[in-house]
Amino acid sequence: MILIKKVGAITALALALSIPGAVAAETSAPLNTLTAREQASIDFHKSVVAFRTAQAARQAAIRPLADARQAAVTAANTAFTAAIATVTTQEGRDAVVKTRKDAITAAHATFKAAVDALGAAPVKPVKPAKAEKSGKAPQSGN
Repeated sequence: MILIKKVGAITALALALSIPGAVAAETSAPLNTLTAREQASIDFHKSVVAFRTAQAARQAAIRPLADARQAAVTAANTAFTAAIATVTTQEGRDAVVKTRKDAITAAHATFKAAVDALGAAPVKPVKPAKAEKSGKAPQSGN
């Protein structure tokens, strides 16, 4: 008779422990809680990872735009070098210089407009403030 009661009690205990709802009902407090500082540190780390990902994506989008700008500047310089060799008057030289300058200015303006169209750059996350130590009182300067 005692053996049957022990087996019944063990079986009931095993069933209660195997049912997740029964265990959850018994424990109301989480087993592992984080302090506010620890949670802030975890959140900061996640935001740094997100920032780096966003920054890398932005740089990847800007790279072809910068390459196109550089190609336009190189083309303007090449055209200038070819044209300046054939110029014989000051007015002709001034026109060739102005053409080169205008082409480079247009390349820079096009690049800037394309970068502005990408939107604002990602904002670097701010480190969480350190918790003040409560063991010592502040010292006065007297």
